[in-house]
Amino acid sequence: MTVDEHIAALHAFMRADHEEYIAQVRGWAVEAEAEGRSADARRHWDHVGRLEAMNKPWEAASRAA
Repeated sequence: MTVDEHIAALHAFMRADHEEYIAQVRGWAVEAEAEGRSADARRHWDHVGRLEAMNKPWEAASRAA
């Protein structure tokens, strides 16, 4: 495995892990909304927004290429 392949594999893993976590937090937000816990829902939606706005190493690598 070359260095580039190794980096690509790490980026794929990080991206999948990050997207899975966003889906989990989004699920918490939806669940809180369904249960009428608006403050919790708002907090979770804010968290989703912060996660989506993060700098992502796998995107930086593709922009640099």
